[in-house]
Order: sequence, then C-alpha cells, then structure tokens
Amino acid sequence: MGLIKNCRKPMGIIVVVLMMTLFFVGCSSTSKIPQDAVAVVNGTSISMAEFEKTLALQRMSYEAQFGREILTQDTGTGITLLDSIKKGLLDKIVSDEVILQEAKKAGITATEEEILAAYGPYEVFKDQNETFQQFTEENNIDEAYMKQQIEKDIILHKYRDFFIENLEITEEAAQTYYKNNPSFFMQEEVSARHILVEEQTTAEEILQKIDQGEDFIDLVALYSIEPGAADRGGDLGYFQRGDMLPEFEEAAFSLEPGEISGIVETRHGYHIILVEDVIREMQEYEDIKVYLMEFLKDQEYQEHVSALIEKAEINKREEL
Repeated sequence: MGLIKNCRKPMGIIVVVLMMTLFFVGCSSTSKIPQDAVAVVNGTSISMAEFEKTLALQRMSYEAQFGREILTQDTGTGITLLDSIKKGLLDKIVSDEVILQEAKKAGITATEEEILAAYGPYEVFKDQNETFQQFTEENNIDEAYMKQQIEKDIILHKYRDFFIENLEITEEAAQTYYKNNPSFFMQEEVSARHILVEEQTTAEEILQKIDQGEDFIDLVALYSIEPGAADRGGDLGYFQRGDMLPEFEEAAFSLEPGEISGIVETRHGYHIILVEDVIREMQEYEDIKVYLMEFLKDQEYQEHVSALIEKAEINKREEL
C-alpha cells in the first residue's frame, strides 16, 4: 500500500512559521526592483537575504525527508522542484507582505511576549541539534531573522482572526451552500485490490488473462511487484479521496463493486484495480453545520486576500 499512497510534505517544526499558503500574484517589470530585493509590494522592498534564508530552510526540509536529488527532479511541467519551490515561496512572501500591510492599517501587532513564547521551542530544538546549529550558521539564519518570521506569522494569524470575527455568515447561506454542493458533503470510501507491474505490455497481458476468467488474486501473486502484495492478495483496504495518487484515485472511485479498471499509470508503474466495496454516505446538515459556517468564513477570507493582492502594486524579480 505504501507504494501508491499520496506523499505528504509536512514542513515540521523548523518551518512552522513559513506555512505554504499560495496565492497567484501578478508580476510586472523588474526594472523597479532594487538589486538586493526579490520584490517590491506597494513601495516596500522584500530583501533577497530574507528570501534566501527562507529558501534554505525549505530546501533543508525537503532534502531531509526525500534526499538531495528530489530538488532536481522535474515536476512534470518542465521545471525542477527547486524552481517550483522558489516561485511558490516568492508568491507566498509577496502575499504575506500584502496582508501585513493591511494588518498594520488595522493596528494589529505582535507583542514581545508572544514572539518570545513562540521562539522558545525553536531555540530548544536548535540547542539540541548540532547539525541544525551548523546549518543556521552556514546560512546566516540568526535570532533576528527567526524572530522576524515569528512576528510576521503571529500578525498574519491575528489578521485572519480579526477579519473572520467580524464576518456574519447566515444559516440560510450555509444551507444554500449545502444544498448546491452535495458532492462536497458525500463521504466516500473504496475497498480495493490492485496489481502493480513495471511494463505496460505486462499489464495488457494480465488484462487478457482476467478476460479469460483467471482469478485476480492468483494474478497478484504471479505478477505484482509491490512488496507484500502476494501475501495480501493486493488488498489495499478502505481508503478515502486524497489518500492515493490522483490517477489511481480517479480510477478507483469511478468503479462499482466487482468492476476492474483498465491500465492505470502512475509514477510507480502500471496498475490494474479491482474494487470490492464502495461506501457512500451523505453527511447530515446538522452534523456539519458548525464546520460549514467556519469553512464559508475562511472562503470569504481567501477572497478578501485575493482582492487585496489584485489591487496591490507588485513587482517581482523574474530570475531567482
């Protein structure tokens, strides 16, 4: 099952203050950007030094989890993961600056006590990890930088809370959203088995044998390259949307119990999927009303931020 699970990328304690909430930010001429800056937002420069330190933390996190080679891999769009991270990071820093400027207008600040309280766990982690200490020294990630990032993060969270607390979402609006988006509130689980092979021709051969009436579980034992598949008969148990790789998930959730997919290609190879059970259950409005109201408030906030970014004067460096 581990072969096809959708990989998550938690950033961990090191970059908890650098959460990746991405927005699409407009880009204009770089002629107005100082040499030591990566962007200018409404006349305020964002320094290259801040960008490079933040990028170093993210690089370290990815390399620690997936190895150095992960950053040079193509993301499927013709650019490397590192280039994608750089672009996403620049968008994140720019969008944060837009929100921070709006928070300043609202008089929102972070106190020294709040900053120190958040800095304490980071300092403990650093003191107990010699490798990380060396990394911070090599990348000039000092106390001032970390406290600055913590301060920004506190203000960003306070501004979001400030905005949402002043929102009024009526129950009528929540009920309308519930009625108009039934698929959003449908809980689905699928129980399935699969056969994983390296070559498409092998997968085609297996499908022919299935058409000829050969047993799926027997074919798992004969062909599947997934570790432990033979012992489990290729059983994946029950899984929900978001648990599996997108291509695999799309195929599995399109099948009814007893149906077998065609050949499904993922980065792990070629799969043939047998769905054994499907559970579909509509969540009752009263059970999720509170969560729905919070979701709608968050949606309003995201639209608010997008509007702020849309009207902001933003110049970003094209080459990083």
